[in-house]
Amino acid sequence: MNWQSHQILAVINLVLCAGIAWASLCRLNSEICKRHKWARLRYTILMAGALGLGFERALWGSWPTIGSVILAGSVLAGLTINMFRWHGLSGHPMRRKGDA
Repeated sequence: MNWQSHQILAVINLVLCAGIAWASLCRLNSEICKRHKWARLRYTILMAGALGLGFERALWGSWPTIGSVILAGSVLAGLTINMFRWHGLSGHPMRRKGDA
């Protein structure tokens, strides 16, 4: 890959990882993360991983690969698909099925 390809991948990766970090930050400010420590831990780890991957070039001096960009896009797509659960359209995500 040439210099321009690396830069394009780095920018796409940074944008995707910024979206993941933003979604994680929004979830950390939600009611579920204020009550459940496992949900808080899950989104904290997800945000830390997204920031580490997004700033891969600055932190570790290596360029992001196509695989890492695809993975970041998949994680962001998964967070986006589950967005309807965040707004209470299907019930609370941590609620058991038998609870009323």
